[in-house]
Amino acid sequence: MTTEPGSEPSRSRGLLWLVVLLALAAAGVLWGASALVWAEQLFRGSFGNEVLVGLTGADLRPELVPMALASLAAVAAVLATGGWLRRLVGLLVVVAGAALAWRGVQAFTGGLTVTSAPDAPPGSTPVGEVAAQPYGPLLVLVAAVLLVLAGALVLLRAGRMPAMGAKYSAPGTAKRKSHDPDRQMWQDLDAGRDPTDDQDR
Repeated sequence: MTTEPGSEPSRSRGLLWLVVLLALAAAGVLWGASALVWAEQLFRGSFGNEVLVGLTGADLRPELVPMALASLAAVAAVLATGGWLRRLVGLLVVVAGAALAWRGVQAFTGGLTVTSAPDAPPGSTPVGEVAAQPYGPLLVLVAAVLLVLAGALVLLRAGRMPAMGAKYSAPGTAKRKSHDPDRQMWQDLDAGRDPTDDQDR
């Protein structure tokens, strides 16, 4: 089975951008989960007044926003690295996704314990049971799946993904000459050579 020239690099770029989209989607989902109301809790103030307070994902799971930022950082790391270093990034993304999945499952199985809330009246105490909402934890599980998929693709297929920083390699690193005149011209321009000067080649 033969492959047309140029089809393999195109497939590799598609795989790389799929990983980027998965990680970006995970970051967006985590951000959304941190802003959603996960639970409502009744608080009783010092004078006997009771206030129903909504608790967001950021209140109950402070790691959500840092994990969203880490997902964005993983995008940059995957684009900038290659080889075993890129596989290491993929492994870290898989571990982060697994940890998020565990935290999401905990919200369903272990319940949510509330001791304080930013919007609760000063000196108030929680009263009764927490009224949990399932949407926030579900979004965390979705983000976890996206991260595990992205990390697994990087871990298993890193060799098929082009390194975006390859063209910025050290000046002493020689590139293979292309049989395509147009591509060779762009390689000469990238290297700072005059493509019309035969001596530079």
